[in-house]
Amino acid sequence: METIYNDYAKVYDASGQLAFSLRMIPYLGKLLERHPARGKVLLELACGTGTTAIGLAEAGWRVYGVDGSPQMLAQARAKAEGLNLDVHWSCQDMRRFFLPERVYLATCLYDSMNYMLTSEDLFTVFRQVYRALMPGGLFLFDMNTAYALSTLWNDTTYFTDSPDLSVVMRSIYDERQQRSTVVVTCFQRVNELYRKIVERHTEQAYPPEQIATLLLDAGFRLEASYDCFSFERPKLTTLRIMWVARKPEQDLGAHL
Repeated sequence: METIYNDYAKVYDASGQLAFSLRMIPYLGKLLERHPARGKVLLELACGTGTTAIGLAEAGWRVYGVDGSPQMLAQARAKAEGLNLDVHWSCQDMRRFFLPERVYLATCLYDSMNYMLTSEDLFTVFRQVYRALMPGGLFLFDMNTAYALSTLWNDTTYFTDSPDLSVVMRSIYDERQQRSTVVVTCFQRVNELYRKIVERHTEQAYPPEQIATLLLDAGFRLEASYDCFSFERPKLTTLRIMWVARKPEQDLGAHL
């Protein structure tokens, strides 16, 4: 994968991305009422600037925040500084991470799984999460659908502006691959000048049936899938699906 979230990390929250995490925290609480975790130790995979990880730590979880970007983790550490929370940050590839203990809950949010551009990489992450979970552990993650990429991120330009930051997002969708590429261009005000930041982000969509099959092949039991931020079943026009999977109490011989 390309190196991303370098300079962008410093303006990530200010560019409007913070809103998703703030909305996700209460939704996770409702999900956990329906699908309880059996302990309060959590892996937040692709934790980014740490908003959700910190929110759950404030709710009493011991949190392992893992992300592949040292710059994003620097923002997370700065947010958590002085809060006296039980949260442990580490810079690791989501396909090859290690934790000092197994967890009861794993999350991977804000379409981070869509950054896995091959089914092999996606399956590798599923297996790594499976290994990191306690028996009976819960796995919650959301993914953008092909419908979302083909409608919201197809030959589209989004522009946001504030006195200190302007953001342009230009996207194009490859229908054959079901893949969107978004070029993010930011102009950050620094005193009387503007600093330009440019990054390219690519997301891959997968048919829901393929995601379900990969989860089962990795050893999980699929408990539910929801039209994200609701408890309705996904439709053909669903933009984002929240997946709920659980590691069985006993490993029934999943593929290694």
